[in-house]
Amino acid sequence: MKTGTRVFLFTLAVLAGILPAQAKECREEAVTATSREYISRSLGAFPGSWSAWRKKVKNEIGDGWQAWRRADEREIRCEQATNSRGSKRWTCTRSARPCRPGSGNAGVGNPGTGGGTDTGGPGVDPPDLPAINQILRRGMENEQVKTLQYLLREAGYDLELDGDFGRTTEAAVRDFQKQNKLKVDGRAGPQTIEALTS
Repeated sequence: MKTGTRVFLFTLAVLAGILPAQAKECREEAVTATSREYISRSLGAFPGSWSAWRKKVKNEIGDGWQAWRRADEREIRCEQATNSRGSKRWTCTRSARPCRPGSGNAGVGNPGTGGGTDTGGPGVDPPDLPAINQILRRGMENEQVKTLQYLLREAGYDLELDGDFGRTTEAAVRDFQKQNKLKVDGRAGPQTIEALTS
């Protein structure tokens, strides 16, 4: 059987209810969070709103609900305004209904994240992932690299969250860039970070 035929039959089976779809349980109310002020939209406010939304969801609802990629009715609005000191700064606001895998979905989740929970691996969920506000590259070692590694795990890459931008992290960044038709340079710059947090 050809691959295209298999995909078509699988899609029909899911739509007909023969195979279980990736069920998820979602909250009725949306959670809204705004980043702090940043000079840059792409490196600062945009990923900052991702961190702020995750943190607010975790504080208000609990673990397992804070995966942005799984949320429903997602909206991101960014604006530049002049602050009280006369400087132009960016903020981004995210709003979405948090979701988690449904009970009939055991073992199904983001590849490389240890199954159906949003933990970034068994027992690993850094409580406060900092926003990324710099270009990350191989050789760097800090908490923002850990955020990058977490985002890559959400995107399906099997990475250790050690904050060390080594060969494995660079390979994951390059592959993500290639898959998303971005410039493949192995550096996590504005376009890569925005794609990971969209």
